[in-house]
Amino acid sequence: MTKKGKTEEKSKKRESEQTLSVGGAAYDEKKKLAELQAMILQKGDLERTRILEEARLEADKWFAAQSAQLDAMARSIRADAEKRAREITARHMIEAEGARDRDRLRLQNELILEAMARFQKALVAFSERPDCEAILTGLAIEACSGLSGRGRVKMRLRAEDAAFGPTVAAAVNARFPDLGVAFDPTPAAISGGVFLYSDEGKWRVTADWKSRVEEMSDVVASAVLAEL
Repeated sequence: MTKKGKTEEKSKKRESEQTLSVGGAAYDEKKKLAELQAMILQKGDLERTRILEEARLEADKWFAAQSAQLDAMARSIRADAEKRAREITARHMIEAEGARDRDRLRLQNELILEAMARFQKALVAFSERPDCEAILTGLAIEACSGLSGRGRVKMRLRAEDAAFGPTVAAAVNARFPDLGVAFDPTPAAISGGVFLYSDEGKWRVTADWKSRVEEMSDVVASAVLAEL
């Protein structure tokens, strides 16, 4: 081989070695890049797993807090509803008791008024008794017992009892001669009994059946209530 040929062969050998050296360096770079990429991806996976776990824990914590809040609200609403229900029930019971008491009171008043009306009707019926004159005389004497010293007294009866007037006046004068009782035939607007007034018209006393029933209203009411 000539000197020139040897030179060319050495030159090719050097070029080949250089090419191999460059190729090895490039391979090493690619390998490092691949390893770095793999490491970055692994780190990214770990970071993603950590973030997801923190997010899950935060979500669980938020859900637990919201659930507790909802439970508290539900308990509060239920307690408020129960309280309102008790209040409504109590109010209805009070209203029912009040209505019952009002009905009872109204019934009692109606019964008392009816008893008083019947009592008065029974007293008015005294005019049909044979001793009606004596009953009127007794009323007139009782009414005149507190009129001493008041001057002359005039007496009226209802139209149905006018026939008894003179006799009743005479009986009262016999008992109280200082009163000078005079019978006035003008009918009195009373249900029965006697109507007395002064000769000058300064005072008057009504001793009729209506006033007697009113005087005995407490006794009548007590008797009615005792039967209920």
